[in-house]
Amino acid sequence: MGATSPTKSGKNQRGSLAFGRNLIVFGGALLATGSWGVGHGLATLKWPRTAATIVDAELVRQTANSRRADGSVEQWNSFHVLYAYSVGGRDYVSGRVEPYDFGMQNSAGAEKMRARHPVGSAAQVAYDPNEPATAYLEPGPSSFSLALSGIGAAILLSGFWVRSLAKRGVGEMA
Repeated sequence: MGATSPTKSGKNQRGSLAFGRNLIVFGGALLATGSWGVGHGLATLKWPRTAATIVDAELVRQTANSRRADGSVEQWNSFHVLYAYSVGGRDYVSGRVEPYDFGMQNSAGAEKMRARHPVGSAAQVAYDPNEPATAYLEPGPSSFSLALSGIGAAILLSGFWVRSLAKRGVGEMA
């Protein structure tokens, strides 16, 4: 094992710097998207509340079309709900659960939501005072927005760390 030539070392450093930059860009995009969802989700905590009745609620078990390497089939749950509520003497029906969840739902969370919101039960929903047709059963940042922000921050910080190591010449990328 000989010493690394200056040309190879320079390529390694440029490669490491580029890899770090890519991590920063990717992590920054995830962090920005997640933070946007978290910020808008936090705003729903200040919205007024009104009484609602759960009209329909079901836990839907979904199955992947393909099998895993061990032969098992991937399954997950999603919670589908409809609730009725009134604002200013006008009736509304909505099915939104968490704000800014980007269409993603935690499977375990879906099971808990179904247990908390059976058909016919009463609930408090948060509604947009400027657009009462927009309401959420569980206001606040969605679990997906929070996870996206955390993952984005970890990748972003990793990118800065990789770049700092490359600038100091620590380690080599093959």
